[in-house]
Amino acid sequence: MRTISPIAPYNTVNTFRHTCSGEPSATPILSGRLRAWIGGTKGHTMPLYLSRFSYTPETWARLIGHPEDRAQAARSYIESVGGKLHGFWYAFGTHDGYNLWEAPDNVSMASVALAISGGGALSSFETTVLMSVDETLDALRRAEQVRYRAPGE
Repeated sequence: MRTISPIAPYNTVNTFRHTCSGEPSATPILSGRLRAWIGGTKGHTMPLYLSRFSYTPETWARLIGHPEDRAQAARSYIESVGGKLHGFWYAFGTHDGYNLWEAPDNVSMASVALAISGGGALSSFETTVLMSVDETLDALRRAEQVRYRAPGE
């Protein structure tokens, strides 16, 4: 599922969201800053993606009984489509964890997201396409060429 959010400096444009409820939504992220943190846009030839996930209670119970490094599994999923895992973190809060991926294209990343979402271990999985500051500035410049008309005008 793909939705478009308003374009603003440091925000995202595309969000893939997979949840048990199945409702898509767009969530802004500080993507430009994140990309700068991992080295800017220089040298990155593939798009970057940020995933947020939450495990089901049953998955947490299985991990408590048999702890394992799930980063290794995540790495194998993205490498199977020619991508790279840049990071895997667990967190407090709304989501249990975050992944930073690099994939050849949106279809490759979507195939990984769909495979993971369909596995049943997660209660939610959201993947956001990240844009660099340069890409956002380019989009802002191109936005002048779009002749938007507000509803009812």
